[in-house]
Amino acid sequence: MDSKFGSAKGFLHKLTGDRSEFSMENRAFNYISIVTFFLLVCYLAYDNLICRSVMTWVLLFLIGVLAVCYYYSRFKKQYETSIIISAVCSYGALMLNYFVNSGILGPTLIIFITTLSFLIALTKPKQLLFWFSLHIIVGVSLLIIEYLHPELVPDTYPDRKSRFIDMGSTYVTSLIFIFAVVNYIRNYFNHSRLQSEQRAKALLEQNTQIIKQNELLEQVNNEKNKLFSIVSHDLKTPLDSIHGYLEILAKSGLSADEKSEIEGELLEQTKYTSDLLMNLLSWAKAQMQGITVNRTHIDLKQMIVSTTTHKLSSAARKGIKITNSIREPIEVVADNDMLSIVLRNLLNNAIKFTKPGGEIVIRAIKNVGEAVISVSDTGIGIPLEKQHDIFSLHTQSTYGTNNEKGIGLGLRMCKEFMDYQHGRIWFESVPGKGSVFYISLPLTRA
Repeated sequence: MDSKFGSAKGFLHKLTGDRSEFSMENRAFNYISIVTFFLLVCYLAYDNLICRSVMTWVLLFLIGVLAVCYYYSRFKKQYETSIIISAVCSYGALMLNYFVNSGILGPTLIIFITTLSFLIALTKPKQLLFWFSLHIIVGVSLLIIEYLHPELVPDTYPDRKSRFIDMGSTYVTSLIFIFAVVNYIRNYFNHSRLQSEQRAKALLEQNTQIIKQNELLEQVNNEKNKLFSIVSHDLKTPLDSIHGYLEILAKSGLSADEKSEIEGELLEQTKYTSDLLMNLLSWAKAQMQGITVNRTHIDLKQMIVSTTTHKLSSAARKGIKITNSIREPIEVVADNDMLSIVLRNLLNNAIKFTKPGGEIVIRAIKNVGEAVISVSDTGIGIPLEKQHDIFSLHTQSTYGTNNEKGIGLGLRMCKEFMDYQHGRIWFESVPGKGSVFYISLPLTRA
C-alpha cells in the first residue's frame, strides 16, 4: 500500500514539476490544471447527458485551452502567461455560460467565486486587486444586464430536478476544487516550514558544535600556555641550580665535605629534572601524538614492588619508611607504562611532602570488580584552598619538606592516564597530618 502511494505521489510530482526547478506558484498551477481538467471532463459528461450542445462546445474549448496552458507551464515554464490565457478564456466561457445556463438561477456565479480562489492562490500580489476588481465588475454587470433585460437570460433547465442536479454538482465540484487548491498550498508551506525547521535545527546544532569547538580550542590554548609556564618555571629553576653548583665545584679550595654536600645537591636536582622531563615527555606525547592505550593483565603486587624499589634510596635519604602492605597477588586490567607513571608520581609526591622520619604506606583491596590502591603519607597535607584544583593545570608547583620543588604537571597527567585506562583517582587530605591518594582499576575476570 505504501509503495503504491509513494509511486502515485512520485507520478504527481512528475506532473507538477520538481521543487528544485519550479516555483510554488508554477507547480500549483500545474496541479490545479490537472484537477480542473478532470472536473471539466466530468462537466462535459454531464452536459452530454442533459443535451446542452452549446456548453458542450464551450467545455471542449476550455479543455483544449487548459491542455495548451498546462503544456507551456510544465514544459516551457511560462506559467504566468498560461495563467492569464486560462483566466481570460475562463472569463469568456463563464460570461457565455451565464447567458445560456439560466443566469442567476444557474451555477455560473459559484464558478466565478471558484475561479477567483484560483487566481488569488496563483497570481502575484500586485495583480490581486485587478482580478478581484474584475470579478466584482463582471459579476455585478451580469446581474444588472439580467435585471434590466431578463429576456437575454432564458431559463434553460427542462425541469426542477435538472436545476438541483446542476447546482448540486457545481457546488460539490467547486468545493473539491477549492479544497484541492488550498490543501496543495498548505502541504507545500508545511513542507517548506518543516524544511526551514530542519535547517534551523541543523544550523543550531552546527553553531553548538562550533561553540563547543571554540571552547575546546580555548581550553587547549589555556592549557598550552599553562604548560609553557610550568616548563619555563619548573625546568629553569633546577637547571640554574645545577649550573650554579657546577660553577662552585669548578673552583678550587673546597673541602671534601663541601664537595660531598654539593654533589648530593647536584644528584637531587638532577633526579628532580629527570622526573620533570619524564612527565613532560609523557604529557607531550599524549597531547601531540594521541594516546595509544595497551590494556593488559598486570600483577599489581609485582608492579608496586618494582616501583617502590626505585624510590627506596630517595626515601632513605630523608629517613622515610615505605611500607608495602600488599601480601597477595592482585591482577588488574591496565596499561603497564601509564600505571607505572601514575604510581611513580604518587610515590614522588609522598616522599617530597613527608617530613623526615615519616612513613608512606601502600595498600590494595578488592572491591566489587575493581582494585583500589592507596598511597598514604604522614606529610604536610594539601591546603584546603588548593584541593579543588589539585588535578588541573591551575595548581601551582610547591616545595617539599626539604625544599624539594613539586612537579605541577604530575597529578594532572595522573588524572588523564587513569581516565584513559577506565580507572579513577581521588584523594583525602588533612592539612598538617598527611594525604591519601587512591586509584582504582578493573580487576581481571577469572
